[in-house]
Amino acid sequence: MNEDLQFYDSVSPTFAGKKYKIPPPKMCPDCRFQRRLMFRNDRNFYHRKSDLSKKGIITIYSPNKPYTVYDKEEWWGDAWNPLDYGVNFDFSRTFSEQWQELRLRTPRANLFQSNTENSVYTNHALNMKNCYLIWGGGDDEDCLYGNFITYCKDMVDGLSVFFSERSYEGIASERCYDCVEFHNCRDCTECIMVEDCISCSKCIGCFGLYRKRYCLFNRQLTKEEWEKHRAELGCINAKNTALLRTKLNELKQDAPHRGSHMFASENCTGDSIFNSKNCENCFDINHCEDCKNVGFTPKGISTHDAIFSAPDGLELSYNTCSSLGGQRMLFTFLAYYCNDTYYSMECHHCSNLFGCAGMRNNSHCILNKQYSPQEYEKLAGRIADHMMETGEWGEYFSPALAPICYNESNAIDYFPITKEEAVARNWTWHDEKEQPLTGERLQEVPDSIAEVNDSVCARVLTCETTGKQYKIIPQELKFYKEMNIALPRKSPIARHHDRMKLRLPRKLWKRVCDKCRKEHMTNFSPERPETVYCEECYIKEVY
Repeated sequence: MNEDLQFYDSVSPTFAGKKYKIPPPKMCPDCRFQRRLMFRNDRNFYHRKSDLSKKGIITIYSPNKPYTVYDKEEWWGDAWNPLDYGVNFDFSRTFSEQWQELRLRTPRANLFQSNTENSVYTNHALNMKNCYLIWGGGDDEDCLYGNFITYCKDMVDGLSVFFSERSYEGIASERCYDCVEFHNCRDCTECIMVEDCISCSKCIGCFGLYRKRYCLFNRQLTKEEWEKHRAELGCINAKNTALLRTKLNELKQDAPHRGSHMFASENCTGDSIFNSKNCENCFDINHCEDCKNVGFTPKGISTHDAIFSAPDGLELSYNTCSSLGGQRMLFTFLAYYCNDTYYSMECHHCSNLFGCAGMRNNSHCILNKQYSPQEYEKLAGRIADHMMETGEWGEYFSPALAPICYNESNAIDYFPITKEEAVARNWTWHDEKEQPLTGERLQEVPDSIAEVNDSVCARVLTCETTGKQYKIIPQELKFYKEMNIALPRKSPIARHHDRMKLRLPRKLWKRVCDKCRKEHMTNFSPERPETVYCEECYIKEVY
């Protein structure tokens, strides 16, 4: 498309007065998305020793990885200098070969956290207190087991939940309070097993309601009738949750579904889009403009193919993962607040970098070696020419350069494959024998939380789907008792996978609106049986 070519031209860097054009990508958007995901490990934690202090640390890198790993405080300290690892560029070899050698030598931070308190087992976390197994979140307190949980308190088991409190098993929702099993909901309170509901309270098993109260399976009840049904439901356990979900799915069969969840947005396609304009094929974005193929990003401007850019987004950037707060970043991973940075990883508060790793507050560096601005411009241009000859220019890092194995990366969530499929593609796979947990095994999980006492935290539970062992922590047990929720019968990772399956894919299809027959873009594939309305028809029907 002409618009894409114009974008590639606008972000193409200029070195020593010559523009080095970014060519059109060789892979489709899905494959580019998968490639970037292969570089990020959110939730797999390992024990190993810091290579600087030798103290025990928690890290996303398994002990068999051939890396130099420092505790994050040591990594940010002054005990080492990334410029000490700088080398000259060798034009007889590929960029990738030399970059990988540099990356293997340069120290890595064990985790990516900032301003966390009592939240050791979190990653890609900012401003967290008393949180456990939250990854990709910020400004949370007392939250457990969640992905992309932001501005939440007392939230357990969530996926893309914002500004919510005292809630359980939420997906793609915001500003909800005292809710259980809620999906694509906004401003709801005291609801159980609800989906696509807005400004509702005290509803059970409802779908597509707006400003309703005291409803059961979309049927209006009196306050007394509703309270009677709520009392009969009792403790939220696996049995009654399954029953509620079955009835909700039956209710949804003939009800109109929203083709995409967009709010206060203009000329956008995708899902979970807020306060954005002119964004195409974007998911989980807020306050973005002129973006394409962008996800989990606030404040993105004129950026394509970027994911995980919270909390500050990117501008005029392309093909990045976990990079944020800067301009003109191309083909980067874990670059924070950098400008004019290319093919670099884990570099922060820098500018004018090319092929660097682990840099902090540096500028005009190539392969971690310092140059004058004039030397940098000249050499960067020569390297770009060299990469064009080798076919490396304009493409993201090869999977061979990924710091973790495929099944450790976020790619396994969105593009699940088997070990055999990964090996056939020459992608690495991590095999690890499960270490047995200490404690007596709990033979049967009670259906009521009232039957459970504090001693359960010393017991070992077995996931009913994967067979993996897991435990209940005291903070978690306290939450279940306060919310009258039974102990989970599945491990935290199995529950995460269940939530992922409940979300529609991050992929769009053309589909005809079942109301006005107008063609629109939606992540409901044409083969799905649901009745799907375009945004305009859905608003007229429901609001």
